[in-house]
Amino acid sequence: MKRNFYLSKIIITVVMMLGLLACGSKKQESAEDKKEVTVAVTEISEVSLKAAENEFQKRGFKEKLILVDSNVSVLKSVNDGSVDAAMAVHKPFMEKFNKENNGDLVMVQPYTYYTGIGLYSQKYKSLDEIPQKARISIMNDAMNMDKGLRMLEDAGLITLDKSKSGQYTILDIKENPKNIEIIEMDQAQTVKSLEELDGAVVFFTHMRNAGKDRTAYLFRDQDAKDYPIALVVKKGNENAPWAKALAESLRSEEATKVINEHFGGVFTVYED
Repeated sequence: MKRNFYLSKIIITVVMMLGLLACGSKKQESAEDKKEVTVAVTEISEVSLKAAENEFQKRGFKEKLILVDSNVSVLKSVNDGSVDAAMAVHKPFMEKFNKENNGDLVMVQPYTYYTGIGLYSQKYKSLDEIPQKARISIMNDAMNMDKGLRMLEDAGLITLDKSKSGQYTILDIKENPKNIEIIEMDQAQTVKSLEELDGAVVFFTHMRNAGKDRTAYLFRDQDAKDYPIALVVKKGNENAPWAKALAESLRSEEATKVINEHFGGVFTVYED
């Protein structure tokens, strides 16, 4: 009787151990061979991910899109593991997020595309027409303020202090021959400021969303390709089959066609 009792306990223990091993194996298999990928997107990047969906499915995967209300929230959702991946921001923005939030995010290659910013005006048609004491708006977040100021310097409107290391702010303007008043504001508001100010530094995407001609800039950024936009994942997942497949699907002929038709040339496909 005792022998049968102990034998039963041994059998139960072995069965439980095999069950745990099976669960562990299944979990590991799921992590390595993920077939359904959850991606955080904004209203703009949602279009791109949907354009890549058919190609992604052909490769044996399925995407689930989660609409998020801001670029920072998109990155946070990847960093805390709420989603598998995200798409919304350019690479320097992601790198800045990593430094400020102890993040470990990486951008998957091949990169998808890049966009640009320009100096626009509804009052003037050339840089030479920009008057003394002109009022020009610029984006107030550190990354894009730096980018905008560098563009204004390339345009010959200001000179920046070259002894400064890191990102430029308005305080780093060394020479301002036209005494231009630079007004900081949220990037989404810059396009609206064109109605009141002499000029504004605006993303192509915001010009397009406002129904304005994004090609009508007085001057545009010269380093747009240094700001690629692509799929973002946690470090260690950048070479996962699903990550590479989705990045490549975003560069497929079908996806590129849809993106170009929808955004009217706002984005330029990234050439490696």
